[in-house]
Amino acid sequence: MKWKRLILESIDKKKNKIRILTLVLVIGIFIGAFSGYFFGYYLFISEKNNTQNQLATLSEQLDEIVIDVNSNNDNINNIIDSLEEQLSQLRNQIEDLNNEVDNSEQELTDTLNDITILEGQLLAIQLQISELEDVLEIAIQDFSSIPGAGVSLSLLFEQVRESVVVIQGLIPQTIGFTVIQGSGFVYNFDGNMVILTNNHVVENAVSIAVTFPNGDTYDAEISGSNPNNEFAILSTDAPQEIYNPLEIISSSILKVGHSVIVVGTPFGLEGSLSNGIVSSLSRTISVDEIILTNIIQTTTPLNPGNSGGPLMNLDGEVVGIVTAIVEESQGIGFAIPSDAFMTDIQLILGS
Repeated sequence: MKWKRLILESIDKKKNKIRILTLVLVIGIFIGAFSGYFFGYYLFISEKNNTQNQLATLSEQLDEIVIDVNSNNDNINNIIDSLEEQLSQLRNQIEDLNNEVDNSEQELTDTLNDITILEGQLLAIQLQISELEDVLEIAIQDFSSIPGAGVSLSLLFEQVRESVVVIQGLIPQTIGFTVIQGSGFVYNFDGNMVILTNNHVVENAVSIAVTFPNGDTYDAEISGSNPNNEFAILSTDAPQEIYNPLEIISSSILKVGHSVIVVGTPFGLEGSLSNGIVSSLSRTISVDEIILTNIIQTTTPLNPGNSGGPLMNLDGEVVGIVTAIVEESQGIGFAIPSDAFMTDIQLILGS
């Protein structure tokens, strides 16, 4: 029995240990579960707080975004309004340009019509100009045929006066001598300076002197003459620099009405100029029983002392030599044409 009791006591002790272990285990589990719950709750609370903080932050950011969006909406609306206003202005400008294009097209049409009219007027003017050019060319030809037309007589005189000389000579008489006086002019024949004059100025003279415009006087000799043409050539020993030769041209260019001048020494008045026109051509006159043909008649006033002087056109070119006047007449003088005495020059000096 004792053994049995001992076994029961041992069994009871084991049961008590088991109970204690079970209780400890339960308490441990409870404590562990409570600790886990508390820790989990703490974590949940912390996570909750973090989440709430993040939510608050997101809410603030959202509010800011909403404010920005509203502000941007205002800006966008302002931009849209501005663009619409610019678009409206552009439309107005396009409409204005369309109107201007329409007006320009009408103006262009009007301008083209005006141009067509002007072209017709221009063509008419060109035809008139062409006709006037033809008339002007004829007028110029006629004007050009007038030697020296439009030249100042004073300038012309200064141009030719140094070429005209005074010729004096002594003609023996029964008792003493008769002094004769006339005019002449310088001519250059192939480098040979000579004096041209009328034959009756120097004919039968035993002493001939030539006085140049500067006052220098030199003895002269007759190189040759043609009494039938009232023409003579003199030569002097004057230095070359004193000569100022004139140019001789064909008298065939002369027409009635052409202006002419004479420079000579009427009544001993050296360096006198007179002017007139060609009043007739191809006259026949008698001088000292010599018949002269194809003579030039002029209205240029001539007097004793002019004989032998040059008859010139208004270019200062010699077209004749003054040879005779009609006594007690006014405005009638005569000159030997250059075509007549140029042949004599060649025959006398060219041989």
